[in-house]
Amino acid sequence: MRSFRLTAVVCLATALLAWGGDAGQIYREAQKAEKAGQMARAYLLYSQAAALEPRNAEYWIRSQAVRTRALLEARPKILPGAPAAPLPDAGKLDPVTDRDLADARKPLPPKELKANPNPMTFDVWLDARALFELVAKTYGLDAVFDGDYPESKARIRFRMEQAGYREALHAVEAVTGSFIVPLSDKLFLVVKDTIQKRQEKEPSVTVVVSIPQPVTVQEAQELAIAVRQAMEIRKFGVDTQRRIMVMRDSISKIMPARQLVQELLAWRPEVAIDLEFLEISTADALGLGIDLTTQFPVVSFAHVLNSAPSIPQAVKSLARFGGGRTVFGIGLADATLIARMSRSDARSLMRSTIRSSDGQPATLHVGDRYPIMNGGYFGEITGGSGQVYRPPPSFNFEDLGLKLKVTPKVLGAEEVALEVEAEFKVLAGQALNGIPVISERTLNSRVTLHSDEWGIVAGAMSASEARTISGLAGLNRVPLLRALLSSRTRDRDSRMVLILMKPRLLSKPPSEIVTREWWTGSETRPLTPL
Repeated sequence: MRSFRLTAVVCLATALLAWGGDAGQIYREAQKAEKAGQMARAYLLYSQAAALEPRNAEYWIRSQAVRTRALLEARPKILPGAPAAPLPDAGKLDPVTDRDLADARKPLPPKELKANPNPMTFDVWLDARALFELVAKTYGLDAVFDGDYPESKARIRFRMEQAGYREALHAVEAVTGSFIVPLSDKLFLVVKDTIQKRQEKEPSVTVVVSIPQPVTVQEAQELAIAVRQAMEIRKFGVDTQRRIMVMRDSISKIMPARQLVQELLAWRPEVAIDLEFLEISTADALGLGIDLTTQFPVVSFAHVLNSAPSIPQAVKSLARFGGGRTVFGIGLADATLIARMSRSDARSLMRSTIRSSDGQPATLHVGDRYPIMNGGYFGEITGGSGQVYRPPPSFNFEDLGLKLKVTPKVLGAEEVALEVEAEFKVLAGQALNGIPVISERTLNSRVTLHSDEWGIVAGAMSASEARTISGLAGLNRVPLLRALLSSRTRDRDSRMVLILMKPRLLSKPPSEIVTREWWTGSETRPLTPL
């Protein structure tokens, strides 16, 4: 039976190609054949009219509209009870191939109709075909019907007031159980809304969405899995090297899925963090009392073997005792009254501003890169030619100073949580095998601040105090004499390093942005873009 139909189509094509005539007359004959349900003859007549007048795009569009219906009988049917194709795993992503990118670059027919934007009012009793033709004509459009579209004479009461063309066409789709496929900016195809017809008639598209730099690859993959599960996308992949997302499915799913992805990728608010580093050091010294000497040299003035007595230079005066050979002197020193005080304050300040988005870390390094030798050969090496050379040592560089990593998290319109990781590295002043020892201190903390509010998020403080008592042994312990026969000294030293932060919101958080809404239809009857 199928071979007979194909033979008839070939004979009809031969007869039509042999028959000349005016393109307009052939086009009118094709319209009559389409209304009569003769899709094969209508397709061949439209094709012949398009061949006679290649510049008339309407002839070619009409031929493409009925082409699939003309060959529908030659397609294999899906038998009842046949196993369906397995659905893709919504929790996994597909690999992105070069073919997917090539499909995304292919030009497609217009996906939107250019209709009369003025709102219209309807109050009619018509069947499905007549209703589609009336609404299309009202907005300056034209409708063609699928070959399997049922011929129903049951009339439908259709009433709308001041409706745009999208509202009116979607309403007609709902009351007739149909869906529309735009073929050009003025022509659309009407198909009965079934699962099989959706697979056959609804166009599939491939779109590519770029991943912004602030979004990590892991976040993009989690976002892609969430959108795929929500919209049931047949193919969804993430290319980590090109930083792109590739989606492929029917146009009724891809268009809202792409808008959803773009909204989720652009929601991150930006935060500016003002930083101030304060280093405050204070030192003071206080000394009170009488400084008495604690050493008394004894000098002999006797002449032994014509030797002259030697007096130390530090001794200014002597007390003599004895006579003749036993004369000797004891050195006396002057007492010094001590009353001294010294105080010094120092403060260093550095200001900086870093900028980041919600959940993205920002780093700042204040200091130097210090070279440290990690290997070397101490000696000489003789080559094969007898040449002597010394290999150079190898070095690595350590970041000395303050290394700060801040990750902001926007909690609302006025609060920001900051995760702070601070690392202090300085030279300890010691060395091991010629390699300097580095002293390191780390600090991890989390603080919540209001926008434009200062807070101390990290600090390090060191303090030392020394007291010294000097005087004559034993006498400096006597309660009444120790103030006169001793001196006291006190030295205090303190150092404090503070890190102050102030977050400032540069853009609104998601909670302050009005959520956009898209009407996608139901799971069995999604809305096609018009």
